[in-house]
Amino acid sequence: MTRTDLAGYLRARWAAPRVRAAAAAVVILVAVLAAAAATDPSGLLAPVGGRGLPLLGTGGVYRWAPLVVGLPVLLAGVAVPAFLIAGYARARWVFAGTWIAVIGAGACATAATGLASALPMLGPHLSAGAALTYALSTCGFAAVKFILVGPLAAAGAALAARFGPRPVPGAGSGAAESYPVASAAAVMAVVTGLAAIGPAAHWWLGGPVGYSFAGFVVAPTAANGVFGFLAGVAVFLAVFAAAVRLAPRRPPRAGPLTASVTVGLASVVAGLGLGVVGAVVAAMPWSNRLDGAGADQWWLATSLISVATGAGYGAVVGLIGAVVVAAGWRLRSRFVPVAAIGVLVLALAPVIGASAPAGPPAVEAVPASGGMEYLRVHPAPAGGGLATIGDVTGRQVILRGVNVNQLVDYHLRDPAVPATRPPADGDFAQMAAMGFNVIRLGMSWSRLEPRRGTFDESYLGQIRAAVAGAKAHGIYTVLDMHEDAWGNALARPSEECGGGTTPTTGWDGAPAWATITDGTAHCQFMARDLAPAVATAFGNFYTDRDGIQGELVRTWAFVARAFAGEPAVAGYDLLNEPGIGANPPISSGLLLGRYYDAAITAIREAERAAGGHTHLVFFEPSVLWSGLGFDAAPAPGFTDDRQLVFAPHPYSESISMDQGLGLTIASIERNLATSARAARAYRAALWFGEWGWFGDPAVDGAKVWRLGAAQDRLGAGGAFWVWRQGCGSPETGADATTSGNLVAVDCRTGASTPPPAGFARPLSRAFPRALPGRLESLISGQDGGLRIAAAAPDDPANCLVDIWVPGDTMPRLTTTGVTGPSPERVAGGWRVTGCARGAYTVTAAP
Repeated sequence: MTRTDLAGYLRARWAAPRVRAAAAAVVILVAVLAAAAATDPSGLLAPVGGRGLPLLGTGGVYRWAPLVVGLPVLLAGVAVPAFLIAGYARARWVFAGTWIAVIGAGACATAATGLASALPMLGPHLSAGAALTYALSTCGFAAVKFILVGPLAAAGAALAARFGPRPVPGAGSGAAESYPVASAAAVMAVVTGLAAIGPAAHWWLGGPVGYSFAGFVVAPTAANGVFGFLAGVAVFLAVFAAAVRLAPRRPPRAGPLTASVTVGLASVVAGLGLGVVGAVVAAMPWSNRLDGAGADQWWLATSLISVATGAGYGAVVGLIGAVVVAAGWRLRSRFVPVAAIGVLVLALAPVIGASAPAGPPAVEAVPASGGMEYLRVHPAPAGGGLATIGDVTGRQVILRGVNVNQLVDYHLRDPAVPATRPPADGDFAQMAAMGFNVIRLGMSWSRLEPRRGTFDESYLGQIRAAVAGAKAHGIYTVLDMHEDAWGNALARPSEECGGGTTPTTGWDGAPAWATITDGTAHCQFMARDLAPAVATAFGNFYTDRDGIQGELVRTWAFVARAFAGEPAVAGYDLLNEPGIGANPPISSGLLLGRYYDAAITAIREAERAAGGHTHLVFFEPSVLWSGLGFDAAPAPGFTDDRQLVFAPHPYSESISMDQGLGLTIASIERNLATSARAARAYRAALWFGEWGWFGDPAVDGAKVWRLGAAQDRLGAGGAFWVWRQGCGSPETGADATTSGNLVAVDCRTGASTPPPAGFARPLSRAFPRALPGRLESLISGQDGGLRIAAAAPDDPANCLVDIWVPGDTMPRLTTTGVTGPSPERVAGGWRVTGCARGAYTVTAAP
C-alpha cells in the first residue's frame, strides 16, 4: 500500500461517524482524567490520581496499575460502545450510550485496577477470592465519579457523530430490528439469580459497606431475605427490560457484539436504577429512623453508598451477561446462554461467594483470681445483638476511660517546647477518681523501632511503667499503635503549596526509614490526611514496599511477647486511624484487612511462644470513618481470629469533615448505631477507641452526655481524647495559651487545671465496671444515679457485680437478685458490689 493509499484509507475511516465518535470519546476522556488528576487537591474526587500524585510511578503495582491496567479497560469499554452505537443510531443515542458506557467501564476498570494492585499481596493473609470480591463490590464508588465525567465524553462523541455523513437505518439490508427484550431479560434473570449466591452474596449486606444498610433493603442478594431479594430482582429486571426496549433499533445481522453491548449498557442502567430505588428507600423516615437521634443528613451517605453499590453491581453482572450472550449468539442456541450462565456463576460461587465470619466461642468461665482478669470477647446472644467484652470468669466488662498520648513521638515545631509529659502516678489516681477503668495508651513505631531491625528496650520500659502505673489503680490498658498522617518525618513547613493547600506539618507514627513518598507533594487539603505524601506513604505500606509492613508486624510481635503474661493489658489496637492510601476505596480497605490479619497472626505466635495468654485485638476502619462517619472498611472475614473488637472513632458533630461544610452527615447517635451494625457483621465486640470535643465544655458537654447515653444503650465503652497534652503538640496552635481539652496545661507556666465540669460529669457518670452474665439495659442519669438490668447463670463462676457511682453522697440502693449489696467509699465516688445470680436489677439513686 502506497502512502497515498494509506492516507486515503485513513481519511475514509475518519469520515465514518463511528470512528469519529469513538476517537472523540477517548480523547476527551483522557483529557478530563488528566485535568482532574492535576487539579484535585484531595485525591478523593479525581478518578485517577490527584494533585501532587504522579499518574505513573515505579514504586509498586498500585502506582502503575491505574494507567497500565485500568486505563486500557476504561478506554476500550467506552470506545467499543461509542463505535457501535454511532454506526446506526442518532446523536442523542450516541450521547446516552457513551455516558452509560463511561460509568460501566469506569467500574470495571476500577475493579481490574484494585485486583491487580492486590495480586502481589496474595498469600496466607489475603486470598484471591477475597481480593476479587472486594474489588468487585467496591468498584461502584469510582463509577459514581464517572457519572460526573461521562457527559463530557458523551457530548464529544455525539457531536463527532452528528457532524458528518449519517447512516440510513437499515439501508440496503432490510428493516432495523430491536433486541428481543424477553430473551435479554431471561438471560439477566438467570445471572441475577445465580449471582445472588455467588459474586453478589454479600454485595450489600455483610460486605465492606454492609453496615450502612438498615431496615428493608431492595437488593438481589441471598443475604437479604426472600422479600428483599425478590424486590431487588424485580426492580433490576424491570429497569433492564425498559432500557433494552428503549434502546435504538439495531441493523439486522448486527452480530453478537452489538447484542452484548446492549445487554451490558442496559445492565448498568438497571444497576443505577436499583441504586436510586435503594437510596430512596433508605431515605424514608421509617427506614433510617433512630429514636432520640440528633438531626443529620444521613441520606447523603446512604444515597452515595446505594448508588455506588448498584452501579458496580450493574456493571459486573452486565459484563457477565454480555459474555454469555456473545457465547450463546455464536452457538445459535437459545438454551446455551442459560446453560453458560449457570456454569460460569456456579463456578465462581465457591471462589468469591464469601460466608459470614464465625463469632467468638463461648467462654469457659474460670474462678476469679482475686486480681485483674484477662479479657475475652463473649459471643452475642442466639437471638441477635452484639458480642461483648468480658473476662475469663464469665462477667461482662465495660471499659470506660481516656486516651493517654504522653508516650507518643510527635513532631516538634519547636524542640524547646515538649509535646508530651510522661504519665505519673497522680495521673492514674485522678483517672481512677473519675471512675475510669481503662486507658488507651498511644505508642509510636518510630520509638519502638527507631532503626530498622532494632527495637528500643528503654522505650518498651516506659510502656511497661505506664501499664504498671495504671494497673496499680485498677485500670486496664489498651496498647495503641498510634499514628496521625503517617509520621513526623513528613513535616515540610517550607514546602511551596498552592491551590488551596498548605504544607504538611508533621505528626506521629512511622519512623523516617519506613517513610517512602516517592517525591510526591507535601501539601495537605482541608485535613492532614489529604496530602499526596501521606497517601503515597500509606500506599507503600499497604503493598509492603521494601518490607516495611513486615517490620511493623515484627514490632507487634515484640510488644506482644513482652505483655503476653500481663492481664492488665486489655489488648492491642493495631493501627490508629489508618490512612486511605493512594487509590481509595479500592485497595486500601482490602489491604488494611490484610495487614490486620498479618499483625494478629504475629501477635498470637508471640503470645504462644512466651507461654502467655490471648489478648483482645482492637481494629479500626480508615480515617475516613473519623472524618465522615462511613468508609469502605475491611470486609467481614478478613481474619479467622475470634477475639476481635471493632473500635471506630465517632467524631460526628465534633471535628468531622462535614462540620466544616455546615453539614452533619451522621449524628452522634447515628454514628454509634452504624458502628454497632458493623460490629455485628464482623461478629466482634464494640468499643469506641477515640472521641471527644475541643470547644467550650459548658456547650459541648451536652454532646458528651448524648454520646454517653448512646454508648449506654449499646452497653459499650470507649475512651475520650485526650487526658493531658503538652503545648508543643501539633494539635496545639503555636500561639495557644493552653493545651488539652480534659486536663489543660497552661503554656506560660506549665501548671495543670483539673477537668472541666462540662466534660468531667458525663465522663464520670455511673456505670457497671463488671457484672456477671450479660447486661440487658443501662440508664445513667445526669443526677449521678443509674439503673441496670442483667441476666446471669444461676450459679456463675464469678457472681461479683462491680458498679461505679460518682459523688460524695452514699447512693441509695434498690436491688433484685443481688445478695449483699454494699457501697464502699473510694476517691471520687463509690464502688457498689454484691453477688448477682439469675435475672437481677440494681438501682442507685443519689
